[in-house]
Amino acid sequence: MSKQKPTPLMQQYFDIKKQYPENILLFQVGDFYELFFDDAKTASSFLAIALTKRGKNQGKDIPLCGIPIHALNHYLHKLIKGGFKVAICDQLEKPQPGTVVKRGVTQVFTPGTLTDSLMLDDKSSSYLLSFYPGEKNWGLVFTELLTAQLFATTIPINAYRTLESELIRFFPDEIILPDIKTIGTFNTYFKKLGYCASLADNLVGDYAGQPISKAWLETQFTKNTQTYITRNQALTLSIDTLYTYLKKNQEKALIQFTSIQFYKPDDYLILDSATQKNLEIVKNSQDAGRKNTLFSVLDQAKTSMGSRTLKKWLLRPLIQKDAIVQRQTVVKMLYEHVDLCQQLEELLTQLSDIERIIGRIALKRALLPDYLALKNSLALLPGIKKLLSAYLDIALIKTIHDKLHDFSDLVLLLDKSLNDDPASKHIIKQNFDHNLDTLRNLVNNSQQEILKLEQKESASTKISSLKIRYNNISGYYIEVTNPNLKLVPDYYIHQQTLVNRKRFVTQELKTLEQDIVRAQTEIETVEKNVFDRIKQNVEDELAYLRHGAQALAYLDGLFGLARAAYDNRYVAPVFHDNTREHENARVQDNTPYHKNTPEHTSISRDIIITNGRHPVIETKCPDTFVSNNTHLTQESSLLIITGPNMGGKSTYLRQAALICLMAQCGSFVPADSAQLPILDRIFTRIGSADNLAEGKSTFLVEMEETATICTQATKNSLVILDEVGRGTSTTDGIALAHAIIEYIAIKIQAKCLFATHYHELTQLEHTLQGVKNYYLQCTKKNNILHFLHTIAPGIAQKSFGLDVAVLAQLPEAIVKRAQELLEQAPQTTVSNGHVIHSTQKKSQTQAQDYSQNNSQRVKELERKLLSYQTVFNTLKDIDQNNLSPKQAFDVLWEVLSCLGENQHQ
Repeated sequence: MSKQKPTPLMQQYFDIKKQYPENILLFQVGDFYELFFDDAKTASSFLAIALTKRGKNQGKDIPLCGIPIHALNHYLHKLIKGGFKVAICDQLEKPQPGTVVKRGVTQVFTPGTLTDSLMLDDKSSSYLLSFYPGEKNWGLVFTELLTAQLFATTIPINAYRTLESELIRFFPDEIILPDIKTIGTFNTYFKKLGYCASLADNLVGDYAGQPISKAWLETQFTKNTQTYITRNQALTLSIDTLYTYLKKNQEKALIQFTSIQFYKPDDYLILDSATQKNLEIVKNSQDAGRKNTLFSVLDQAKTSMGSRTLKKWLLRPLIQKDAIVQRQTVVKMLYEHVDLCQQLEELLTQLSDIERIIGRIALKRALLPDYLALKNSLALLPGIKKLLSAYLDIALIKTIHDKLHDFSDLVLLLDKSLNDDPASKHIIKQNFDHNLDTLRNLVNNSQQEILKLEQKESASTKISSLKIRYNNISGYYIEVTNPNLKLVPDYYIHQQTLVNRKRFVTQELKTLEQDIVRAQTEIETVEKNVFDRIKQNVEDELAYLRHGAQALAYLDGLFGLARAAYDNRYVAPVFHDNTREHENARVQDNTPYHKNTPEHTSISRDIIITNGRHPVIETKCPDTFVSNNTHLTQESSLLIITGPNMGGKSTYLRQAALICLMAQCGSFVPADSAQLPILDRIFTRIGSADNLAEGKSTFLVEMEETATICTQATKNSLVILDEVGRGTSTTDGIALAHAIIEYIAIKIQAKCLFATHYHELTQLEHTLQGVKNYYLQCTKKNNILHFLHTIAPGIAQKSFGLDVAVLAQLPEAIVKRAQELLEQAPQTTVSNGHVIHSTQKKSQTQAQDYSQNNSQRVKELERKLLSYQTVFNTLKDIDQNNLSPKQAFDVLWEVLSCLGENQHQ
């Protein structure tokens, strides 16, 4: 039995679906978009619409569901937000009896290629990431279609921590992967992280030397850009992947790209994924929303594009002092000139999101409201430029001012041509195009012209009852009753005979009808052509428009920082000299680490914050928030902070990190004063979290994050550690925490705040240079614990765990029983800055002996590493290419002598 052939309609569907296998295909059939087979099952379940069937394919029912064309946007928005990719297949011609109407895909929607404002988050950029895993490194290319920006970088292979940092820095809506054999692992990896991953069409099996995108690169980019790309295989193939994907799904975007910003991850202040989550910079830890984040406090911008710019700054803080100070100078100027700020606010408030409007215009997705919004926004530029003109001595203000081009001619054109009356059905205004006006007048006055002709014929024939009528079948005709037929002139052409009347036409009536029909038919085409000419005039200015939009977004971002500073009483931070040392900030060998002697350098890495405040928490309790100092200097570079739960340790830790981060964005900071270095990294290990999907316990995640800190932090970093070691046994936890503190204080020499309930660690103040003890103060009145939230030198008397349990309203029986067990357990107290344990196993004398032994061990490590350093310096200065055998033996003898001397010591 032969297989039944599909119907012509279904064969057309199969042919089109084959080209878009990963997309849900919305197939227009009349007034509906229909979905078949697996697409129908998926969509009906996700959209909660009825699943039915239509006909059979190979003897089986064809699953079917559909949505009305007029409701497309509603369902499309749901599908895209659900992570689906959708292809719209429209009818391309009017249906003709006996033939299958021609159809084709007119639009493809994927999470990373959206342009409709209804589908995009106003305050978040929409990035598309092209990722290629090369043999030597991984290529990453981020693009934002609506702004035509490209950011490209490479990272070492297997650098998953760095990859995650870049992912969370850009938050791509979609990740494009090449269709190669090894990509399955990465596809799974990205999806586990919660990203939408898509496969591009198969590019190449092995890199053959010439990029697929070669012609595009030569047309769009400079020679230097092309050379830089082709020198890096992973970057070349990553761009090829992007090119192929956009060629199929958003081809018009390709001609918009004219430059690529190449960067290295450490060109910005590095914030790994754990740090961004812990500090709640742009997403909170409760529902991943914006509420109660640093972004929510600083985002006082008046436009969506200003908010997006500000978010980019928070995720990519600067590390160049000059660039930071440039922003800070503008913020200071706006902060100090309240009248200017108010006038600027009034103008910025009226601006539309022209950054995205221009993007839609470039991609030919803009509608009439977009052009009207662009016109109204461009009309505001002279006022903004006038306000800025008094401050052109500020470099950044001058740059912004100069990028605001004179668009007066374009504004005039749009104002004269585009109809801004919402009640009108026309796009183009009256009196703009003569041909269009003639056609409209003919259509609008058709009834009047017909009436004139009717009156004329009635007068000439003396038939008072003569009427000119219209129907869809006959068109216009003259109707004469039977008694008046004898008065009908010879030039009347008989058309139809009815019971008591006849219908006629004249050549003049036919001509008038043809003119009216032609006008009705042509008016839409002519108006479209006129609108297209206006669009082209706008597109001719695209480069200037993009520069202007970026300048306005930048200005609005700076305004937002100034407004937040004014409203919240922030101050301008002062930065130390940012001259960088060129030696590696970490010891790269595996020798035992030691405490380096103080270096004589002009660079200060001190963090001096006076009365610092947490920018988010203070907005929630402005009258009760307690400010605190943070002094991290060479003499006190690592603070061990003790105190009760709820005492404010985590707040104190986070506010120091947030103040440093804000400062490097160019923002003012919540403090009375702040003297800061330029940090290269901020690391935080706060709170408890697991990753059960990958079989990782809370403690394993804690140790992995701590390992990242210990391997990537430098002496120019700020490290925040909260309760490290609490996820395992007490003895193991104390040992690990002790070793981690030593490693950070001695080897890395980063500035560090270390909060803990292990009071035993406070003894390190007496054995490690730079380690100091601080605690959050509290008092007990009437047996009730009161938190003072004030930091002070010293050690907390105890952790007050039972008191906090009472505040949490733990059942009284549990608290009493815990108190009984506590009284039986060994007690820990503080005396003269020392922790004393009331146990027989460890007396105060034993504690002092432990402290002395630990000090001796540190000194021994210092001696060892000093000899190792001597050996290292000897080997480093050798000219290996010109070393004779005799010189080699001499060097070896010197090394052995040095090591032997150390052994005797």
